[in-house]
Amino acid sequence: AIGDTTEGIAIAAILVLNGALGFWQEAVADRAILALSQAFTQSALVVRDGREQTIPAEDVVPGDVLVVSAGERVAADARLLGAASVDVDESALTGESLPVAKDAAAVPPGTPLADRTPMLHAGTAVTRGGGRALVCATGAATEMGAIERLAAGAKAPPTPLARRLARLARQMVVLGVAITISLGAAILARGGGMEEAFLIAVAVAVAAVPEGLAATVTAALALGARALADRGAIVRRLDAIETLGATTVICTDKTGTLTENRIRVSELWPVDGVSEIELLTAAVLASNAREAGGELVGDPIETALVAAAAEHGVSHDGLLRQHERLGEVPFTSDRKRMTVVYAGEGGRRALTKGAPEVLAGLGEAPPELVRVTEEWAADGLRVLAVASRDLDGQPVDEKIERDLRLLGGVALHDPLRPSAAPAMDAARRAGIAVRMLTGDHPATARTIGRALGLADEAVHARVTPADKLELVERLQARGEVVAVTGDGVNDAPALRRADVGVAMGRGGTEAAREAAAIVLTDDDFATIVAAVGEGRRIGDNIRKFVAFLLSANLGEVLVFAVAIGAGLGTPLAVIQVLLVNLVTDGLPAVALARDPASAETMSSPPRTGQRLFDAGTWRGLGAIGVLVGGATLAAFALGRDAGGGVEQTMAFATLALAELALVYGMRSPTVAAWRLPQNRWLDASVAASVLVVAAVVVLPWLRGAFATTPLDGREWLFVLGLALVPLAAVELAKSLRRRSRPD
Repeated sequence: AIGDTTEGIAIAAILVLNGALGFWQEAVADRAILALSQAFTQSALVVRDGREQTIPAEDVVPGDVLVVSAGERVAADARLLGAASVDVDESALTGESLPVAKDAAAVPPGTPLADRTPMLHAGTAVTRGGGRALVCATGAATEMGAIERLAAGAKAPPTPLARRLARLARQMVVLGVAITISLGAAILARGGGMEEAFLIAVAVAVAAVPEGLAATVTAALALGARALADRGAIVRRLDAIETLGATTVICTDKTGTLTENRIRVSELWPVDGVSEIELLTAAVLASNAREAGGELVGDPIETALVAAAAEHGVSHDGLLRQHERLGEVPFTSDRKRMTVVYAGEGGRRALTKGAPEVLAGLGEAPPELVRVTEEWAADGLRVLAVASRDLDGQPVDEKIERDLRLLGGVALHDPLRPSAAPAMDAARRAGIAVRMLTGDHPATARTIGRALGLADEAVHARVTPADKLELVERLQARGEVVAVTGDGVNDAPALRRADVGVAMGRGGTEAAREAAAIVLTDDDFATIVAAVGEGRRIGDNIRKFVAFLLSANLGEVLVFAVAIGAGLGTPLAVIQVLLVNLVTDGLPAVALARDPASAETMSSPPRTGQRLFDAGTWRGLGAIGVLVGGATLAAFALGRDAGGGVEQTMAFATLALAELALVYGMRSPTVAAWRLPQNRWLDASVAASVLVVAAVVVLPWLRGAFATTPLDGREWLFVLGLALVPLAAVELAKSLRRRSRPD
């Protein structure tokens, strides 16, 4: 009865744990959809009844006229009216790293989302300018709503670990049922009763199935989650850990993942007679960047100019104090330039910045400047030209933008993270293909890709959320294990559909974080590669302890098959087998999950295929099982010869101690056990398990519960000697294998 209670409690605990984990994982996935619905703004300024009024964003309806201005988020999809001109940050929707200039000019039907210049989209942010726009779509009908629908329909496939363990479980069930039926039939054929056949069938079923496997896998993944957290990767779904280690393709976002998502001045080219400081000074003065709360706010390009000037020792505040601003001719997408007029010590002066080809037509541009700016543009850089003109008393209007003197060109870009290129190289060495998916301009994307060593065909520009999702599904259909990284709302569907989604935690959106299985706290692509290495270590360790448990259980089944087939009786009690499987096997198996990574972890390709082990490994596990079973049967036979009913106890002690010794040999298929780095957790778990075995044999009050009898010194010597045979044989095989290898 005690044995039945112990077994029932153990199995019930495993079932409750698995059920709780499944419920938690489903809750995490469902929160992704909720996060997308919260990506909309909370209020909006609209024109109703001839006057402007603020209403909740959810009350905006098609036909409303939306009023937008710099610093606000757009509440609905809307079309600009009249001559309105604004710049909008659409990075969360399209992946475009730079603000997009919008105007009311019509575009052809079918224009890609990132190029729909007359349209404002819900969830994006206005960075400059303002105007009015006619609301066309709200809620689920917006482009953001379309992403929400994609995310709702995107379901992650079963992980490689889940598929392999499911296949293994089916094989074990078939084998266990076949052996159980065969042994039961043999007992009945010899004239045994149904009760005897049933009890032996239960014992064989317990021996055939490693009851602690599910709990051990869960514990290993939980330990891996803690290790990944120390590396800056927060695991939101445990099964993603091993999947990350099996990844064959990483589909990475560009903006904010490989790049810093902060515009920087990368090149300055002043014309002859003009210094870099003069060029930057003019560019800063021809801007509208301002300070608010101790920080620079405004258009990212203009704040980048101010930052570059500060690096050259030019103070933004100092410039504004020295120059009196008299007026401005604002930037529009048609004019592609802006001019600011100042009064200073040298009189009144107009300073203009804008597209190089436009300013070249308004003044004399040196051919060298034209060539340089064209090369910059071809490389995917954002290019500005800066010009000036001395004024007498002209009014501030477009007429002053003539006969300009060009001062030079400025190139800006979203710089790569310093760690991106080394991390990309590490991924390649590990046999992982990398594809860059971005909504940015093709020229910009190719430049970033080439800087990282990516072939042009591995760079996908102007992709939509549907494009990302389709690419992930195509790769998965080819058998690839796909990791997707991203930080924007536009990444949510692909993050959720991927085998493992990795979101940026610092600069990413809540929608991306909720859709992902892993969140990076430092937004660093290098952390992804480090996490892959950690995932591989954990995956390797899972294979180690699964191999250990399977070989041990195979030995147990062999013991029953031979002993019962030969008419020797039942070699172990059911409670003894359960104790070995759940305690003396389970504790060391969990400790194996803490084994350090081998030197080959990130220098070999990822493991692929549906099988957990190849044919050679299965043969090796079979041989180990025979060794364990043979040692246990020998102890059982010696106990029968000795008399006194000690045969089951000797078999139990030999089986448990043989497996505890064997675990050290299972740490590596090639390296000798004593040459491997110490695993103190394994040492402690083996010591604890040895104490358990000794306790149930030595302590009188435990013998009755576990069907054991005391052993004398001679019997213990037999047990210890036989228990070391499997480990000795495994280490001998390793030595022969090493010697047979060519130098």
